[in-house]
Amino acid sequence: MRVVDIYRRQGDKLGENWVLIDLPWWLKQQGVDVFERIKKILTI
Repeated sequence: MRVVDIYRRQGDKLGENWVLIDLPWWLKQQGVDVFERIKKILTI
């Protein structure tokens, strides 16, 4: 799974932690093509 971990430091402590996960890529690995489904919905 593709993950990006972003931190913001506040002094000597962790102020924020953002973890971004590439859900469309993960779903594609499970056999679900999110973008193809969106195309089908929009062309109705």
